[in-house]
Amino acid sequence: GDMLRLLAPIVAPGPVVGVDLSETMIDEARHRALAVPSNVTFQVADVHTLPFDDASFDRVVSTFGHMFAPDHARTAAEMKRVLRPDGVIAVACWTPEGSIGRMFRTIVTLVPPPPGGQPPLLWGTEDHVRELWGEAEFERHAIEWQDESVESYARFMLDSFGPLLNARELLAEREHELDEAFTDYLRAENENDDGTLRFSGEYLLSVVRP
Repeated sequence: GDMLRLLAPIVAPGPVVGVDLSETMIDEARHRALAVPSNVTFQVADVHTLPFDDASFDRVVSTFGHMFAPDHARTAAEMKRVLRPDGVIAVACWTPEGSIGRMFRTIVTLVPPPPGGQPPLLWGTEDHVRELWGEAEFERHAIEWQDESVESYARFMLDSFGPLLNARELLAEREHELDEAFTDYLRAENENDDGTLRFSGEYLLSVVRP
C-alpha cells in the first residue's frame, strides 16, 4: 500500500484501487492505509486476469509487483486492457545488473525457478518492456538500505521477503543453506566496513503510453 498512500491525495476524489495476489499482503496494505482517504480500496486479484472492465483506469502502476507473475505477455496485456486509451502505465522493476539481480541469482543456485515461468528480472530490461508494450520512457534509479548489521538485516529479510520465504519452504531441512548463502551475499554487497550494513539496489522505471 505504500505507493497508494502517495497516489491517493494526488487523484482524490477519484478512486484508487490496490491489488495483490496475496491476501496477507492486502490485509497489511489495509492496515497501513488506515489514514489514507476513502477513495482508496484494496482487493485480492491476479494480474493475469484482472477483475476490471476494459478501459477502467487512467493510470496503471506497479512497484516490484507484476514482475513476479510468470506469464509476462499475459500480464502486460491485462495491464494494457484495463487502461484507458489516453492512459499511462508506470512500472518499477529490479534490473539484472543491480544488487537485487545478484540476490535472485543467489536464490536460483539453491532453488531452480519453476518450469514455464519467465524470469522476473526481464522486466528490468528496456528491450523486454519494448517487446511487450512498444516504445517507452526509461530511467534508472537506486534504493539504499541500511541496517545495524548484516546479520540483523539478513534475519529480517529471511523472515519476511516473499521469494526468500518461498525458497526456505522448498528447501525444507536444507533452509540453513539459503540462510548462509543470503548472508554471504549481503556481506559481499556491503559498502560499509564498520560492522553496519549499507548497500543499494538499482531499478528500471518504465513509463508507457500505449
